[in-house]
Amino acid sequence: MKKLLARSIPTNIKNKSLVEKRRQQIFEAVVKLISKKGYHRTTLREISKESGIALGNLYDYISTKEDILYIIQEKATQAVTEAISKDNGGNFNPVEKLERLINSELNAMNKYQDLIMIIYQESHAMFKETLHSLLRSERGHVEQYEKVIREGIKKGFFKPRNVRMLANMIKMLIDAWIIKRWDLRKKVSLEEMRQGILDIVFEGIIRHR
Repeated sequence: MKKLLARSIPTNIKNKSLVEKRRQQIFEAVVKLISKKGYHRTTLREISKESGIALGNLYDYISTKEDILYIIQEKATQAVTEAISKDNGGNFNPVEKLERLINSELNAMNKYQDLIMIIYQESHAMFKETLHSLLRSERGHVEQYEKVIREGIKKGFFKPRNVRMLANMIKMLIDAWIIKRWDLRKKVSLEEMRQGILDIVFEGIIRHR
């Protein structure tokens, strides 16, 4: 799978597997703490205690809370990317491919919604390199929709449309499940949201023969 994230967090530890193991511990600790206290109220000392990594050693793997944002971004982005890539193969027609893309990304974003929400909320606080990495990964997601839409138009399944515009509109519908969750939760189920997105998309682009 193509790795979309380019930034690296500095470390003096030469053992790469150990670095990955410790950062996974940090990530799991952060998920627990942020769900209870929020990002800004969570301290490195608390992360040290929750992860079981001594505070002095913690600085071998992260140096600032900005690094935590990057770890969150990397984990959430990889999870969503893996989900939509897994369902993007097989011998399916463009309609089936697009439906599978929408379903798999919506499921992944629902599963990691707290992390994704943190990324949206804290994007203004990211270093430029981290933000650019986030935007590159977002572009990669949208390109997968563009590829399927182009195929659908070429084969006569979809109406001719501005492909980039349509791909971004579909992504925005999916993102709404996270960004607008304050208004949607307890009013709309995940399945209702899924069917609503599919109805809007396919009623708008399917070419009836």
